[in-house]
Amino acid sequence: MDSIKLEKLITENMKSIFGFALTRLGNVNEAEYLASDIFYHIIKSAKGLRDDERFYGFMWKVAENVYIDYLRKKSKNSKYISQVDDSIPDGSESVSDEIVKKEELNLLRRELSFLSKQYREATVLYYIENLSCSEIAKKLQTSTEMIKYYLFRARKIIREGMNMERLYGEKSYRPNIFEIDFWGTKCGDDREYRDFERRKIKGNILLAVYYSPVTIQEISIELGVALPYLEDEIKLLVDRQYLVCNNGRYLTNIPIFTLDCTKAIEERVHCLTAESAQKFVAVADEFDACFGNRFANSNLAHWQKILLCLHFSLIDTANNLEKNYGELPQEGPYSLVNGGGGRGIVWGRSNENVVGDKKPRGIQGIYNGCPSSDKRGSVIAMNFRQTLNAQEFVGAMTDPIVCTAVGCFEYLPDHLKKTLDDLHYSKDGKVNFAVWSYTEYDQFRKILCKCISVVTELFMMTAEIAANITADLAPSHIRKNAEYVGAFVYRFYSLDKLVDKLYEIEWIRAVADTEKPTISVVRD
Repeated sequence: MDSIKLEKLITENMKSIFGFALTRLGNVNEAEYLASDIFYHIIKSAKGLRDDERFYGFMWKVAENVYIDYLRKKSKNSKYISQVDDSIPDGSESVSDEIVKKEELNLLRRELSFLSKQYREATVLYYIENLSCSEIAKKLQTSTEMIKYYLFRARKIIREGMNMERLYGEKSYRPNIFEIDFWGTKCGDDREYRDFERRKIKGNILLAVYYSPVTIQEISIELGVALPYLEDEIKLLVDRQYLVCNNGRYLTNIPIFTLDCTKAIEERVHCLTAESAQKFVAVADEFDACFGNRFANSNLAHWQKILLCLHFSLIDTANNLEKNYGELPQEGPYSLVNGGGGRGIVWGRSNENVVGDKKPRGIQGIYNGCPSSDKRGSVIAMNFRQTLNAQEFVGAMTDPIVCTAVGCFEYLPDHLKKTLDDLHYSKDGKVNFAVWSYTEYDQFRKILCKCISVVTELFMMTAEIAANITADLAPSHIRKNAEYVGAFVYRFYSLDKLVDKLYEIEWIRAVADTEKPTISVVRD
């Protein structure tokens, strides 16, 4: 292989090799040293590589060999520390012999937990349950020769493993908080996604194999979980397409906003949002003059103005999103939702595991034009953290709220009337939120065009930044998907941060519990 091609391939894979080293060692300094050593051996050996297409298999083989050699060298310089129990030796063996035997037994148990299923089952049945090879073959429904092979391989793996120092990864004692979300053409049961939030192991498996392909044994070490407890979880993740497996190595199949990715994006977007907030406030338009008298105070008018601008900008940038990043993906975990066939995206987010109450992150719901079932109107609503004391709209409320907006409150069932009154969406049968005619709705786009332009520009710039960073830090096989996810998700992030900044400079302020600041109905 020529040096120019080799240099290009090495440059492209620097992050992957560093991720490989960091995943296994859990220490940045050691990972940098190991990654450098791997690159040295790749450069040293690649000259004899004739077929460029074999480079990646060659690269990971070198990486694995250098890593094993690194552990062997390290174990020679390490001393095992073992605690002597309170039992008194019988005199036939020295105290040091007792310590060695106990340590060897612990190492044997440890290595058994790292054996893959077929090797582990054969070893336990032969050495612990004392079954013969033919009995094991019958029990596992395979040949006697295959059982002998399993036992031979298991002994070799255990012997090599007992001479290694196994360094559990950080996730073994400090798992990350992992959130998952989705968007697509099919709505329905989200229990599969919510399960990631209830159980730490699934999300941390995906985080452990995000940057580079990893074996199940390496996942076991990183998480500090024995293989018997991992195998079913990993099979499920593969079956549901959250993981892909190639030659016994696993790699995450959905984009993840890791801590580094999130930090890089948000640092870039912070200044943009502050500038956009100042531009937004500085725009002169006729909204207050034309519609200010429809609100009890100027604060509610401002909340409604930002709601409408965000509404129009989301519509405009949705079209640009498809133009710049393509259609919603048709592969991956979302394609299996509700019987399959849907287009959509699934993504994860890693958060630090901190002690204390969890502060709600981001906007708590966007309903950007939900039509009622009778087509008499549509609801525009957004639930911001700053207004949750007064408003937390959900889609099931669309029909009764539109019914109230078009003057048909009296025809609602009594339980819905009570709900709307209790939540202050109505009072004595009258609406307590903004209602617009379709003619007025058309006027808003013209009156607010400059403000809409400010918001749209912010959305598009944020989408581009997030798309590039998310794709750059994602595994190569999902970079296109990661680009779409970054652009899609961070439009909503910039929306939320723009509202935060407007609230910070007091252009919008807190609202009373009975007010409905960011909901309106457009009558058809």
